[in-house]
Amino acid sequence: MAGAIMRNTQFRSIVEPILNSSFDGVYDQRADEYKAVFAEENGTARSYHEEVVLYGLGAAPLLPDGQAVTYDEGGQLYVKRYTYDVYGLAFALTQVLVEDGEHISVGTKFSKHLAQSMTESLETVTCNHLNRSFNSSYKGGDGVELFSASHPVIGGVQSNILLSAALSQTSLEQALIQIRQTKDSRGKPIRVMPKQLIVHPSNMLVAEVLLNSVLRAGTNNNDLNPVKSSGLVSKVTDLSRLTSAPAWFVQTDAQDGLKVLWRRKLKKAMEGDFETDSIRYKSTMRFGSGWTDWRGAFGNQGV
Repeated sequence: MAGAIMRNTQFRSIVEPILNSSFDGVYDQRADEYKAVFAEENGTARSYHEEVVLYGLGAAPLLPDGQAVTYDEGGQLYVKRYTYDVYGLAFALTQVLVEDGEHISVGTKFSKHLAQSMTESLETVTCNHLNRSFNSSYKGGDGVELFSASHPVIGGVQSNILLSAALSQTSLEQALIQIRQTKDSRGKPIRVMPKQLIVHPSNMLVAEVLLNSVLRAGTNNNDLNPVKSSGLVSKVTDLSRLTSAPAWFVQTDAQDGLKVLWRRKLKKAMEGDFETDSIRYKSTMRFGSGWTDWRGAFGNQGV
């Protein structure tokens, strides 16, 4: 019928698949940086998730023949809580846009912007754990910031903060040495291995040189580059949301380090507004993020 208005049900069946396709297309084109650093896990069906960090037993002592075995005990060191926060954004297409036939072109453009907004929120929230990692206002389950010289353990403290220095051959070598001397909460060496070097984009080329040069970088010597020859770390990840250019980090293979716990992954939905006849298109997600074991990363503020 001439001049007829497309109703909400018709609009949804025709337009929603187009907007979803446009949304997904842009979203897939943008590389998810956080996935290179943060492990992803499924969250539990409640408003938060808690992980209990235990300390184990000490090294076994010598047992003389005929003597009774020595008893030791472990226990709870701290509890890390992840809170599932909801993030969401929406836009509306008015009845006038539908009547004038502009709903497809406008809706497609804004679905792309919505995809970019959701991506930005996820990337920023996760990267902020590194941006705030030296700030004592942002504490982990053990009561101190991610990178600290005062992580509490049985009988004292341990450190995963590296001596402040610009990223260089010498500072990286010292960082790798410190990481290989990591101990558990009872003081036993645990042979943690470095996985990757994480840097600001301004340091990505320097990092590539340090990791991949056959000879030592920045010198006139013909000495081999031990970082490359040892194979201790060979991957560089640059995160575009890092706010400190000189800061750099080494991620390790320690379990339960930086992670994202998904309560609800990104979801899209459309609905009509009875009073205004506008169509609303939204996207939401719900997740918690952070770290449980600080040994999962070592940090240097740089200079």
